[in-house]
Amino acid sequence: MISTMKKLLRYTLWTSLAGLLVIVAIVLGCNYCVTQYARHRSFSEVDSVPSTGVGLLLGTTPQTRIGKERNQFFTYRLDAAEALYRARKINLIFISGDKNSLDGVNEPQCMRDSLVARGIPENVFFQDDKGYSTIESVVRINQEYGISSFAIISQHSEHPKVLQPHQL
Repeated sequence: MISTMKKLLRYTLWTSLAGLLVIVAIVLGCNYCVTQYARHRSFSEVDSVPSTGVGLLLGTTPQTRIGKERNQFFTYRLDAAEALYRARKINLIFISGDKNSLDGVNEPQCMRDSLVARGIPENVFFQDDKGYSTIESVVRINQEYGISSFAIISQHSEHPKVLQPHQL
């Protein structure tokens, strides 16, 4: 009876370890594929971004939820959008975000107001108040508005970043 229990325990441990290794391999493989696909479609320098005409500015709040401090991602995204507009890489800024975020903040309106305060003309903006996630924003800009080529404006850590997806 004890040897049967040991065999069952050993089998369970080896099966669990093998399953864990398979899961880790799948996650690493997916990460590698995404990284390779995005390698030549992700830019940190405005000059290297191809002109697309339209920029999809991903929404975020001006303040962090915890501590109510200045949200650097908000600032970096605005910096990137402004730089692309001034470099004539985009001429329309499609601002996506939640019009009533968890904080009760209208993300697209805050971003629009901040860009207008930076001197960007009001007529270059289009607001999407249903941008609850990046994928929903990408699908909506394509399916509901018929825009198939655009730059996704986001950030990477401490530096502004522009992601250029494939044409839909």
